[in-house]
Amino acid sequence: MTGNRKFIILLSFMILVTTSFWLVSRYPALDNKAALSGSEAFEDPLTHQAHFHAPRDANFITQVVYTTLNWYETNWRGMTFGLVLAAGFYTLLKYVPRQSSDRRFRNSFMGMFVGTPLGVCVNCVAPIAKGMYEAGSKMETALAVMFSSPTLNIIVITMLFSIFPFYMAVMKLLATFILILIIVPLISEKKRNATADQTCDIPPPSACDLDLGQEPWGKALLSASQDYWKSLYYIFTRTVPLMLLAGVIGALASHLWSFDKLIGMPVNLINLGLLSFMGTLMPLPIAFDLMLAQAMMMSGLSPAFVTTLVFTFGTFSIYSAMIVARTFSLFLAVKLFFIVFAIGIGLGYVANSFIEYKHVRWLAKYDQVFTTPQPSANTLAKPSSAKSLEKNPSPLPMTRYAAPILFRQDDLVIHGHAHAPRNKSLGKPFTQGLGPDKGITYSNALTPKNFLDPLFFGRGIASGDFNLDDWPDIAVATDNGFELYQNMHGTRFEKVFSGGEYLQGKQGINIALVDLNNDGWLDIFLTTFNEGNFVVLNPLPDEGRVKVLPVPNGEALLTSASSFADLNRDGFLDIVNGNYFLGIFTRTPVKQATDQWILNRNLKFESHPLVGIPGQTHSTLLSDLNADGTPDLIIGNDYRVADTYYLGNLNAGFKKIRQQDGIIPLTTQNTMSIDIGDFNNDLRPDIYLANIGMSRGLDVVSNIFGDTMKNSGLDFCDTGKSVLDRKNCIRFNQLTTLLNPDKQDITEHCTKLGDPQWIKECMVTRMILVASSRNTPSLCEKIAEPFNLNHTYCQKYFQADWLKVPRDNEIPMQTQFNLLLSGQPDHKFQDVSQQTNTSTAEWSWNARFADLDNDEWQDIFVVNGVPITQEFAANNFFHNQSGQSFIPAETEFGLDDPDHSSSYTYIDLDRDGDLDIIANTLYGPFKIYTNNNTQGNSVTFKLIDERGNRFCLGCTLIIHYGPDGKRHQMREIKTGGGFHSYDAPMAHFGLGEYKTIHQIEIIWSTGETSKLEHEFVANQEYTLHRQSVSIGNEP
Repeated sequence: MTGNRKFIILLSFMILVTTSFWLVSRYPALDNKAALSGSEAFEDPLTHQAHFHAPRDANFITQVVYTTLNWYETNWRGMTFGLVLAAGFYTLLKYVPRQSSDRRFRNSFMGMFVGTPLGVCVNCVAPIAKGMYEAGSKMETALAVMFSSPTLNIIVITMLFSIFPFYMAVMKLLATFILILIIVPLISEKKRNATADQTCDIPPPSACDLDLGQEPWGKALLSASQDYWKSLYYIFTRTVPLMLLAGVIGALASHLWSFDKLIGMPVNLINLGLLSFMGTLMPLPIAFDLMLAQAMMMSGLSPAFVTTLVFTFGTFSIYSAMIVARTFSLFLAVKLFFIVFAIGIGLGYVANSFIEYKHVRWLAKYDQVFTTPQPSANTLAKPSSAKSLEKNPSPLPMTRYAAPILFRQDDLVIHGHAHAPRNKSLGKPFTQGLGPDKGITYSNALTPKNFLDPLFFGRGIASGDFNLDDWPDIAVATDNGFELYQNMHGTRFEKVFSGGEYLQGKQGINIALVDLNNDGWLDIFLTTFNEGNFVVLNPLPDEGRVKVLPVPNGEALLTSASSFADLNRDGFLDIVNGNYFLGIFTRTPVKQATDQWILNRNLKFESHPLVGIPGQTHSTLLSDLNADGTPDLIIGNDYRVADTYYLGNLNAGFKKIRQQDGIIPLTTQNTMSIDIGDFNNDLRPDIYLANIGMSRGLDVVSNIFGDTMKNSGLDFCDTGKSVLDRKNCIRFNQLTTLLNPDKQDITEHCTKLGDPQWIKECMVTRMILVASSRNTPSLCEKIAEPFNLNHTYCQKYFQADWLKVPRDNEIPMQTQFNLLLSGQPDHKFQDVSQQTNTSTAEWSWNARFADLDNDEWQDIFVVNGVPITQEFAANNFFHNQSGQSFIPAETEFGLDDPDHSSSYTYIDLDRDGDLDIIANTLYGPFKIYTNNNTQGNSVTFKLIDERGNRFCLGCTLIIHYGPDGKRHQMREIKTGGGFHSYDAPMAHFGLGEYKTIHQIEIIWSTGETSKLEHEFVANQEYTLHRQSVSIGNEP
């Protein structure tokens, strides 16, 4: 054998091709598909991604044609590799003596050993099995290769155990091993099919009578090449036509049948048989079989049905059947189809019996826990706002402060004062501290009771000068309404208000400080879970009741994001509410998540639904995208509902931007945050969208859905870097395993928590998961007082008004990466994420522009983390490199904090001219990042407008400075965007080495423009006050 140079040449070629395929195409592609898992909707019914998009009004035939083309596009690499390898095996095995072993079980094992690492789909491996068999391999060996390649490679197995319950994964593997190692040997024939020995006649490859003697390497290479190309031609002509036909059949089946038709249907022989037949028939690409099965699981398909799909998808297909019929016999093809079909039905029945058995035990345990007296319990953290124990905070002193007047021009009065001295640098630009150390006492305690979407995404924060003493204060949403903290001259905060009696007990989610009655005082806008939205008017009275007004919001369950602007220029700020339902429980469009825009007519509110797909909205932003002076709108949605972009007009309406308009080329698939800035100082707005980033690919997905990397959370607890102590950190990580909505373990584990109260809370939250997954609303009634929140949550799931809406003409979505869209001169946007190095983050939440080192260029700070991942990745800080690109610099700047955080506010705590950061954590106290920067000059502007909305939301400031005033920057005053976060209405500019601004241009929200050609000295805070009447000029 060692002397056969043709054998060596061909073997080397196959090893090279296989290695290249694995490293360059197959395993990166599988890793990418793993990262895309978790989606319940796909662009095409037969592939994970549509390369060709059918027209919106396409008829049935056209849709089938496009799906067929997408299937060809998705499979061509794997099919090409399958053909190349099939021809290789076909030729190579002709060079060696034919094996005559009749040990069929061993032959099957060897076939599994060969097929497992190939990593090609059930369709692509069929030609390989054909080539092996017709070159002399045993039937059982060829069939074992065919069944093992798409199901047993390492990434598919990792996905299997990561995204499906353990029992499903085990049942799939056991059934696969039984099929390969027992059934295949038993049904394989010892005597070869007669046609298999006549293959050289059509056309006869020279491999039929090969000279195995020594020959020169050159001649051996030529001869092996000739043999190979004849074999490739033979394999190609006998498999590719069938592949083309299989694509058409699969496309037809995918449009005639939808697996979601069985959602909510009973588990019986007819339904299992129908599902198993279609699952066995479909020619799905590798890993997409698991993605589609998971999508069905997340959409509410019975676990028994999902188990059937997990096995039948990717094990056999119509194309496999055609190849088997052509290579072996029609009888064997039918037999194998029936075997896979029957095993699929059997697995569904076994899974259903197992689930029902576990369910009965679970209900018995639930009843036992709630009928057995339990001692009182501890909690993860101290109560955030205990009503009976906490004294009412002292009233907030309302004292107006006005900086000295510097000069007057026309209708403008310019005030100014110097920044405070900068903090002395302590090493890194930022130092981290805890909120309680500075008086921010609220701690977001996560317990099993509130481990629910969106409650485990953290609470909102807003900054602004609430009492007009010129020091920025903060307000935070809490599980008891909200809390307001006064800035005590930059040294600490003092809690001065807790929301009043009317808001006590309400689950505050999002909060903004915004002047809604245009009286010059910032009011509080609060959104709550299931109890409406409210405005708390300011100034707060020293005595008497606080004035709280409800704000209408259609039928929405929750407003997760709000943005504010004066849409009709009447001086009163209007509101756009981005609404949210139950997120991870519902995912697909629900009527109760319809976004609303609210016209404010001096606190008389009118609610109007927004045109567009009602997604689960995390971020809304009103901002002028096209420089026409009117606010435009961006709605950022999660769960694969495309973001919606609108152009505004003065009639307070919005026109939806379509894909074909060419304005927005791309948006993010799981949008968490939106912000607008000007990263390159070209005076055009740029957009940054935060997505669920996948810098670690499969590792992150494994975390999302369960056990693969759960030790990473425990390792983090051992580092001592968490705001939680080690004991509570470990308990928090236990919750992420026990109450993960995406991977429900039907085995009862709540008792592992130990704490009696936590056990009860865990059981209650698990009951919500059980009721929703079994589609059994009566189970909600087992949730009794004091768990009213959980009972309501459970009921709301069954009140969802599901919608099926067309998604054509929606803007394409980018998966895995964040997006930076650069504004162009024609008011269109271009994706520059990759070239600017801003695309890779982690599970991103709030992400905003700001110049954090006062070097003239706006940076981007991104906070990361979500409880269900059990992964603690550091925040991302993208440091702007003179508007050309960004570099990751979180470590160098002291912002590399691994605790989970979702929202923050930029705030100049000590008024020294650099921006500090206050951020929440999802499971504990707030954190403060103090800016120690001593380099770079800066300037701060506040605007007061008596002709429009008082705090000038929607106004734009442009400054000119440097030699001949050729350097310039732009800021828009806005209250919106981000995630659950709002900054004070001000404009901060870093000036670097420059000490003077020569000209300021103000574009007012009412459409007028003012220019101030005056020397504005750096390191000052200026207030630009436009009065209602002109007052002339004064030096």
